[in-house]
Order: sequence, then structure tokens, then C-alpha cells
Amino acid sequence: MLVRPLPLLNLFVFVVMLSIGLRVSSGELLDVLRNRALFTRTLLANCVVIPGIGFLLVKLFPLSPDATVGILLLAAIPGTPIALQFTRMAKTRLAFAAVMTFVLSVVSIALTPLAVEMMPQAAQRSQRPMLNLIVSILLYIAAPLCAGLSIARRVPRSAARLVLPLEILATGVFVFLMWETRLARREALSAIAGRGTILAMFSLLVISMFIGWIIGGPDNELRRVLATATGMRSVVVVLYIARYCFPHTDIYMIPIVYLSFMVPTNLLFHLAFVGWHKLRPRVVQA
Repeated sequence: MLVRPLPLLNLFVFVVMLSIGLRVSSGELLDVLRNRALFTRTLLANCVVIPGIGFLLVKLFPLSPDATVGILLLAAIPGTPIALQFTRMAKTRLAFAAVMTFVLSVVSIALTPLAVEMMPQAAQRSQRPMLNLIVSILLYIAAPLCAGLSIARRVPRSAARLVLPLEILATGVFVFLMWETRLARREALSAIAGRGTILAMFSLLVISMFIGWIIGGPDNELRRVLATATGMRSVVVVLYIARYCFPHTDIYMIPIVYLSFMVPTNLLFHLAFVGWHKLRPRVVQA
């Protein structure tokens, strides 16, 4: 492995949030926050409904103790910056995508200790996941977004010229991240196969995306963003928890495998979404 995955992920998130900050205004971000009904639905879905579904899935499938803990953690902790690779494609909802990433990441701070305490096997207490999460949100989400907003306000022409290079850089970093983690994901997938673990994880992903689509209301672009933001659980935070709270277990393999599912699934989802919208006018005209 040439580069460790976490610095690559941090670089990707930083570049994407900077790019979004260059293209949206603070007014647009505040407008998103004022939509209380949508925010309430989003928080209920991510913090209540999906954790409940995770609990049902681990009861339905004969999972190992490590797989049970891993899936429960994924269901309980929302928000992952990886979703930005896909939600930023919704050009008319960039502000919404940025705010959702920030809000769900902040929510995960509150949910992480609660999720660890409720796990069916003892966890070693550690402040490392919380500290890492808080620092990451400030450095790689909030700071570049604010920097982008400031640059766009002061030098709008330069900001517009920076967008395309940043988009290309973000895509390149994301592709490289997926390439660098391919062996780890393949090994984890082989290690956890059996006992319904893979089916349970894929079920969590698909059901979560469906819930996100439903709570988006009549706006298909909002549905598109929420389907991805809701289905993509916080694999990085779960990895932190597995490392610092559940050492000497195989729990860390669960978020790695979930990453292997959620990236191609969301890629196919967004390609299908774009293709459907391109073909739809032709069908109507016919």
C-alpha cells in the first residue's frame, strides 16, 4: 500500500468541501437549515429507524458476535464524507449535500458513545474515537467549507476557475483511495463470508437507501442526495471504534466490507438516476 487510506480520505473530503464552498453561498446553507420538516425526517430516519432495522437484521440472521456488533454500529452511526463523491453530483443540491454531511457527522459524535455502551459485548473505554471524530469534522469538513465561502465572496472569478481542477483532483483521489484499499476489502470479504453476514449488510444498505429516498419528498434531487447520505453509514467511525474500543476482534472487517458494497451500489444508483432523467424527456415526447 503506497499511501494509508485515512489521509487519502481526509484529502478527498477537504477538496470536495472546499469545492462546494466555492459554489454555494452562506444564504443557501442557512436555507437548508431552515427546512425543519426535512431535517426532522432525516434525523429520525438516521438515528431511530435505521438503528431499529439493524437490530432486526442481527436477530434475523445467525451472525457471529463480531458481525453482530459491527452491523449494529453501522446501523447506529450515520454520516460519512465518502457520500460526497456521489451527492456532489446533484448540482442543484450542493448546499443541501454539504449541510447533510456536516450535520450527520456532528450527530455521529453524540451517537458514538451511546452506541458503544449498548453493544452486546464489553468494550474498552477510549476517548480516541471521539477526539478523532471531532478533529476530523473541524479540519476536513467545516474549515474547507468556510474557506471556500470566503474565497467565493472575495474573489468570485478566481473561485469559479478553481472549481473544475478541484473536482478533477477529488475524483482522482477517490479512485486512488478505492484502489489502495482493494486488497484489504477483498481479504475482509473472504474472512466474513458465511452465516448470512453479507446478506445482512447488503440488506442494511439497500433498506437504508430506500428510506432516504422516501424521506426526500417529491423533489427527486433531494431524494437522490438523501438516499446516498442515509445508505452510506459511517464506516470510518466504526473503524475507529473497532480499533480503540474492541481490540483483538474481527469487528473492523465489517465496515471494510460495507465500504465494498456501498460504493459500487451508489455508483450504479447515480448512473441509473442520470440515465433515467436523460431518457425520460424522449419517452414523453414519443
